[in-house]
Parts: sequence; C-alpha cells; structure tokens
Amino acid sequence: MSANTNVGNARQRSTLACDMCRSRRTKCDMRKPTCSFCDEHGIVCNYRVPAAPSPSKNDLEIQAIRERLDDLCGLVSMRRLDPNYVLPGGSTSPNPTSFDQYPTAESIISRNWRMEFPFMTIQTPSTMCLLGQDPKLAAQMVSIERTKLDMLTPPVVSVGFRFHYENAVSAFGFFYDRIQHWYPILHQEFFGLYLESIVGDFSPCPDSCLVLLVAAIGSVCQCSSLATAYATRPDVDYIGKALTMLPNVHFEFSLRSVQCLVLFGVYYNCIGKPCQAHDYILMASCKAQALLKCHLYAENSSAMELLRRAFWSIFLIETELGYHMDMPESNIWKFDDRILLPGIHDSWEPFQESNRFLFDQIRPSNTSALSPNDTKAYFLAAISMCRMMRRCFASVTFSNNKEVYAPIIAAELLYQLENWYGNLPTSLSFHRQIPHPTAYDDTLSYATPQPYSSQAAARCFLQMQFYQCLVSTYWPAVYSVMYLDVAAAETLFDCSRFFDAYVSLVSSIATAIRCCSHTPWNFYASLFITTMAAHKGARAVCLRDTISPRVIRCFDIATNIFDEAVATSPSLAILGAILSQQVRVTS
Repeated sequence: MSANTNVGNARQRSTLACDMCRSRRTKCDMRKPTCSFCDEHGIVCNYRVPAAPSPSKNDLEIQAIRERLDDLCGLVSMRRLDPNYVLPGGSTSPNPTSFDQYPTAESIISRNWRMEFPFMTIQTPSTMCLLGQDPKLAAQMVSIERTKLDMLTPPVVSVGFRFHYENAVSAFGFFYDRIQHWYPILHQEFFGLYLESIVGDFSPCPDSCLVLLVAAIGSVCQCSSLATAYATRPDVDYIGKALTMLPNVHFEFSLRSVQCLVLFGVYYNCIGKPCQAHDYILMASCKAQALLKCHLYAENSSAMELLRRAFWSIFLIETELGYHMDMPESNIWKFDDRILLPGIHDSWEPFQESNRFLFDQIRPSNTSALSPNDTKAYFLAAISMCRMMRRCFASVTFSNNKEVYAPIIAAELLYQLENWYGNLPTSLSFHRQIPHPTAYDDTLSYATPQPYSSQAAARCFLQMQFYQCLVSTYWPAVYSVMYLDVAAAETLFDCSRFFDAYVSLVSSIATAIRCCSHTPWNFYASLFITTMAAHKGARAVCLRDTISPRVIRCFDIATNIFDEAVATSPSLAILGAILSQQVRVTS
C-alpha cells in the first residue's frame, strides 16, 4: 500500500508546476498568475488544479486501478512503433503516459503535444503555441472548409448539356500541358475515347466520368488564375455531370474507377478545396490498395503499369494534402517499399503515337508540354523527394529526454538533398542562387498572361520542394536559438542557411502559384507556416541583428501573395488574416 501512497503523492507534487515548465522538465517558480519563464517568453501560463489533499485509502486504490486500466488501453490502442522510445522520466516502457496528460478538450487519439517538438507544420499544436496561435488551427480550417455553405453547394448542370467541341478539345489540350506530367495516369487509348465522347451521346459509366473530369480540370487550367476560375466557372457543367456518375464509379471495382477518383481529387485540388480533394484521394487509395492486394491485373502488364502510376500519384497527393491539415490517412505510405516504381520504357502518353499528329493540331498554341522523357524524370524525382521528406525527420535528436538540434543530422539530410539535386536531368535542373526580393515582385501580378511552359513549371515545383526541405532541415537550429537565447557559431551559421532558404522558397512559391495549377492550397499553406516561423525566428535576441533586408522584404511579399487567396478559400482567408496581423503589426 505504501507504493500506492507514493504514486498519489508524486502526482500531487507534479501539479504544482505550470504546464510549460512541466513539459520542459525544468523547475518552475510557481509565480501566479504567470511564472517567470512564461512571462519572459510571452507564453500563456497554465496551472492545473491540484488533487484534493490527503486522499483516502479507497481513493488511492481506485486511482491505482485507473492507472492500470490506462496502461492497458494504451497497450491496445496507442503503443508506439519504436519499442526503445524513452518516455519522460526515463521509462523504457512502450506504453504512453496516462491519459490525464492530454488536454480535456482534445480527442484521446491526439498526440502528447505538450512534449512535442514544434515541427514546422500547421497541424503541430506545439508550433502553433510557439507562434502565439490557437493549437487547434488546423482543425478549425478543416471545419470551415467542410461547413461553409458555398463550399458545399453542388454545381448545377445546364439544361440539355452537351459538349461544345472546340471548348472540349481546348480543355483536353490544357489538361495535357498542365496536369498530365504531374499525374500521368491516363491510358494510351484515352484521346480516342475523349474525341468519341464529346461528339456523341455517352452513358453514365467510369469511362464517361473520366472524360468529363479531364474536361473540367482542363477548363480550370485555361484560366489565368484561381480567382478567374471561380469568377467564370467554365468547369461547372463538366464537373456537375461527372458527379452524377459517382455511383457508377463507386460500384465498379476497376482501374478505371481508381483513375476517376484520382481525377476527382486532382480537380478539387486545382480549385483549392483540400478537404474535398482529400476525400476522393482517400477513396482512390483504398480502392487502389485493394486492387493491388487482389492481384486483379497480375496478367495484364499495361493495366498493372497504369495502376502503379495511379498508386504513386495518390501517394504524392495524399502526402501533400496531409502535410498541414490534420486529416485521416489511408496508410498508403506503408506500402511505398512494396510497390514497384513506374516503368520508364513504355509510353506514358494519353494517346497512341499514330494519333500524335492529330493531337498536335488541336492543342493550344501558347503552351508547351513536358517531353515524354522529362515527364518520367520529373515523376520519379517527385516520388523520391516525397519519400525522402516522409522518411527523414527533422534534424533533431534526443538528449536528456529532450529533442534538441543535431547539426550532424542536418549535414546528413543536406547530403541526401544534394544527391537528389545532382541526379536531376539538365532539363529539370534549377538555379540555386539567392534571389533579391525585387527580382520577383512582378510575379505577384496576373494581369498579363505569359506563355506557359510545363518544363519551367516542373523546374519551379522541384525548386520549391528543394527549399522547403532545406527550411525544414534548419528550422530546429533557429528554434534552439529561440529556446536557449544562446548559440554556438555552427548553429548560427545553420540559422543563416535557414533564412537564405526561406528567401528562395518565397521566390519559388510566388512563381509556383502562377504556373503550377495542380495544388494551389498547399503553396499558400507552406508560405504561411514558413513565413510565420521565419518571422518568429527573426525576432530572437541572438538573430535579430543578423537578419538581412531581403528577409524582411519577403515577409511583406508573403503577406501580399495571400490577397488573391482570400476570395477563393475560407481557410486561406483565415491564414492570410493571421499572417497580415502578425507581420504588419509586430514588425
């Protein structure tokens, strides 16, 4: 019974410190209403209500039973994957700490975010707290995207809708030039199917749905910006008709149904609706995994190749959508080492080579598609980057039961990133010099459409991913300086690398928003979190005097970029308002 008494006393003493000092495992001076550490760092100081004094014998026994039940529940539902993970306090048990450490307002499946390193994503609550924002911001964005009325209103198809031949043909050309290389999932017979469908009657089936989705996506890509697409809605008939065929798509267990679900996700991603895009990508992922497990196309090599390309497209899209919004996963990444990469010897074109001349006649004159070889090179490079970012954590390590910056890990991650860059073909290689902000101020204007080049778009997107990876790698160095208010020369040098990478990232995102139409919401979300983090780091005592004017200029540019997003997405309107207030008020 004495053991139970010790447990009770230990729990009572642990509630004296504030939550922040408890999470840092440092002594708290228990000053009310705000302790000294929280007061100095501008952190909301919260004290828990201490347990009632002098618990009775029955109370102690009941508490011990509850703790054992908590351990059993944790063993069943929340066991960590790493059996050697060391919990705060030195325990090597794989079970998590008891449920009383989770905020009462959060789901029991939430991570123990009070102990969590503030990784640079919107869905990391500790990061939001560090930036002075609501830790549930990611959940609020999901809620408003899913409940705002104009986000839920289905498109109304025109009475007696029929394809307009010239518009439909033009839409296919824009789809090919601006989307095909991002997600090459169409079969070689598709162009012939498309031409047949737009001149005749078509029945509700996955093939017809696929044609309508390509037309819808292509018509959005024709617009000079996302705001223009929302204002004119050239896609409304196509997507409205495609949605009526969803029952047929769901009913069919086939490669074609997977392709339709992927393109539904691509469509909603193109128009800046991440939650709807996520819904369809999740369905596509489940169906694709089921087809692969059933070996339905084991004897059909061409269908199997298309299914693999669909799998990797789903992998890319789901990873992008889940980076900042805390949404369910299909666990597709668990199979990325079991599914073969796409083969590069066969054609990935959505038409037979004999039809190329006919296709070239109808494509838009002011665009240029990626070459077939560059499409393959880009797709494999994007998969490689995605796997690297998914598998390689930030440059932190455990020391004294705390996650701290590890320069040696940062150097290893940089080495892997340099190898990735070195393997890019010359046609997709990008410049890496640090731009001056005035050099890309004009990228914020969409008034004069420029000739589109899918090769330039692919280079820009790879460049953005490169600098995003660099920013994530060196963010722990900046955080360590903010946290400790001191820094070694090596850490300060890595902090300068962070800010240099940030400037280059803002430049590449500003360009990507204009020329990469496949995932605009993620561009804005990445711009938001990196700018918020950079702005916070730039105010650290050890770094304040080292911040260059180009970094300060990028804060304003990032805020200006959000002006257009306000009209297209309620969640981006929230991020834009927060960013504007943070940068313009506190600078």
